[in-house]
Amino acid sequence: MNEFMHVAEIALPLLLQGLGTTAAISVLSILIAMVLGSAVGYMCLSKNKAVELIARAFIKIFRCTPFMVQVYLAYYGLPALGLNVSAFSTGVIILGMYTAAYTAVILESGVSAIPKGQFEASYAMGMSRFKTMVRIIFPQTLKIIVPSLTGQFVQTVKDSSILSIITVAEMTMMTKEAIGITFSPLIVYICAGVLYWALNLVIEFASRCIEKHNNRVAI
Repeated sequence: MNEFMHVAEIALPLLLQGLGTTAAISVLSILIAMVLGSAVGYMCLSKNKAVELIARAFIKIFRCTPFMVQVYLAYYGLPALGLNVSAFSTGVIILGMYTAAYTAVILESGVSAIPKGQFEASYAMGMSRFKTMVRIIFPQTLKIIVPSLTGQFVQTVKDSSILSIITVAEMTMMTKEAIGITFSPLIVYICAGVLYWALNLVIEFASRCIEKHNNRVAI
């Protein structure tokens, strides 16, 4: 027990520093994913074949290639194009786009679950396709996809650990640094696991709050 407390006392400041970076990466990536994923999901439902094809290509590229490969390509590819982007920004952008591809699929599936009659009724009332989606379809879709989105965003937090390979000082990288100082990998990894678990609990709590709010509105 004394050993555990001693190691935790040394490791926790480093892990908490990494936790702050992990939280920042996760929040920013999720925001990008929500905006970009909604746009791509809407494009997938477009009657314009060219627009739909672009959206499908985006989804295929990011879903069918390993995330680690995407991170390396972005980290080494952007400077080659003359774009000097920090490792942190590169990680946020690529993780946001990767998550957006999955978010778009989830959104499209949710929209497909809405009865077609609601589209027809909205069009009969003179509403445009865009207004129909924003005012009628998306609010109902949100109730359906919240659990799936929660699972995806929890996965985003986990995927942020991969960014340690491009020197982003998130929690996994700081865990390795703490192990190098304490030489106690088991205790340090236990502490890191608890912190990751706590961060994902926050996401799940927010999800439950949204679900409860939607249920009250429905009533």
